[in-house]
Formats: sequence, structure tokens, C-alpha cells
Amino acid sequence: MSAGHLVMVLAGLLGALLTLGLLRSAGATRPVLVAAHDLVPGTVVDEEALAVAHLDAGDDVIAHLFAAGEAGELHGLVVTAPVARGAPVTRDDVGPADAGTAPRAMSFAVPRANAVGGEVRAGDRIDVVGVDAATGGVRYVLTDTALLAADDGDGGPLGGDDAVVLTVALDPAAALRLAAALEAGPVRVVRATGARPLREAPAVAGPAAGGGDGG
Repeated sequence: MSAGHLVMVLAGLLGALLTLGLLRSAGATRPVLVAAHDLVPGTVVDEEALAVAHLDAGDDVIAHLFAAGEAGELHGLVVTAPVARGAPVTRDDVGPADAGTAPRAMSFAVPRANAVGGEVRAGDRIDVVGVDAATGGVRYVLTDTALLAADDGDGGPLGGDDAVVLTVALDPAAALRLAAALEAGPVRVVRATGARPLREAPAVAGPAAGGGDGG
């Protein structure tokens, strides 16, 4: 065998090995369903909610996810836990609409200056302080409440260019307190992520009294 022929054979073998390595690498990933955008609890899953990504993970992890071909099985289900954009949708993140597993959610708009300059994100814990415009009373409306979503204020129907729209998880009583506070006057949002939860709301200024915990 000539030297030139030997080089060609070796080059062919090297190419085959490289191709096999690439195929093995590609075969190690599996197409799974991920969130096409941030999914808030209570969202009904449809085609626009899902995207496909390739994940390199073991069988024990894949078993908790949805394969790309299972998209139809998710349509009509309800998101029960926040799923960030691009994150895999797990089998614990969704459930039937009548299962009662999703928290109640409520959205409200707040000027950036009243919401930590807009520097709040889904997953934060927040307190909401209400100011009664008529009496000047101040009270905690919600404490240690889960922030499900924070819109950066793009001029949508709830907010404006200088507003953020926050979506919180809360129980029915907390929803009534928040609605009443929004009607009574401005509210301030306190980021409480990592802080010690308030077991009792501090004393309030003005005639308004009372406090409450988030749902």
C-alpha cells in the first residue's frame, strides 16, 4: 500500500470516527417540551405555551418531563407552578382544570417607584402596604406573598410606561383586602425575598388598622 493510499484510508477512518462521535452526542439528547414564555399558575396550556428543546439527561429526569410528541396531551391542562421561559415543563407543573391544585392569582399595576424601582421578579416574596387616601392610614395588606409574574410595563391595559404589573398568589380573603386597598389609595410593594416573614403586621400609622397574610 502506497503512502498516499494509507493517508486516504486513515483520513476515511478518522472521518468515520468523528461522525460516529457526533451521532452519539446527538443521540444523547432528547427532545422535550419547555415553556415558550413564562407560564404563570392558572394558565391554560395551548400551542403557544410550548416549545421543543433538546436535553441531555438521564432516564430518571426524563421520566418527569414531557417528550416533544406529547404536546397534545398538555393542551387544556392548567399550570400549577411557575415555569420560566425555556425551562422544561414537568409532570408536577400541570394538572386538570378541575383538580383545584393551582393557586388563585390576581394582577395589579404599580408605579415603578412604588415597586422597588421595578426590580422585582417572578419567584420573589413581597409585602404590599396600602395607604388610605381619605384617612392617611397605612397598613400591611399582604405579607410574604408569592410573586408569580412581573411585567416590565410595556403600556398594556393594566399598566403604562412607568408601571409594572404584578401577579400574586393569594387566598380569597387576601384578594378582598388587596382589592379594597387598591380602591382606597396607592399601594407600595416591599420585596421580602430572603427576609424573615412577618408573623404579625407592625403597628400602623393613622386610623386604618389591621393586616393580613398572603395566600
